Amino acid sequence: MCIHNQIIPSWLEVFLNKTFFGACSNHGLQKNELNMYCITCDLAACRYCLATGLHNNHNLLKIYRHVYQDVVPLKAMEEHIDCSNIQPYKCNKKCIIAMNPLPHCGSGAQIDGDLSCLVCKRKLMDPEQYRYCCIACKVEALTRKRKGSHSQNFSMENSTAKNEIEIAKEERRKRRRKGVPIRAPLH
Repeated sequence: MCIHNQIIPSWLEVFLNKTFFGACSNHGLQKNELNMYCITCDLAACRYCLATGLHNNHNLLKIYRHVYQDVVPLKAMEEHIDCSNIQPYKCNKKCIIAMNPLPHCGSGAQIDGDLSCLVCKRKLMDPEQYRYCCIACKVEALTRKRKGSHSQNFSMENSTAKNEIEIAKEERRKRRRKGVPIRAPLH
C-alpha cells in the first residue's frame, strides 16, 4: 500500500486535493487552522480536533506553508510513500517536499527539454538527482505509466531514472541568441 511498490495509496489523492489552513468547521476557537492530516480517518484536522483524543494512535502528518503552498516534512512522508526522485526544499532548517507544484523559479517560464520536472516542466535545482518537483507530479507520472502499461504493478528502478536523465541531456535544446548584434554607429 505504498509507492515503494509503485502502488499509489488510496488516501494520497484525497490528501493532495485537500485544502489546508482554513478554519476548522468543528471548532470556532482562535488558532483553529487545519494544519494536520489524519491518514487513518482521511481528513484534515486542527489542534483542537487532535486534543479530543479521537485521533490517538492514528497516522498523522503535519502540514506547513512554504511560498504560499502546502508542504510536508520529508522524513514524515517517507514513512508512508517512496519520496525518491522528488526534489526536497529547506524551510526553517527542515527538509520538506511540496504537495503540489510550487511557483516557478526565475523567469517563470516552463522549460521543455531541459532537465526539469518530467510532468509540469518546472526547473529543478538538482536535475541529476531528482525527476519531480512535488508529490503530485510523481503520482501523475505513476498514473500515466500505469495507464500506458495496463498493469497494476510495475517498478521504477534507478536505472530507468538514469536513462531518462541521459535522454533529457541528449534532447537538451540549445539556446539561441536573441538576434544579430548591431554595431553602434560611428560618429
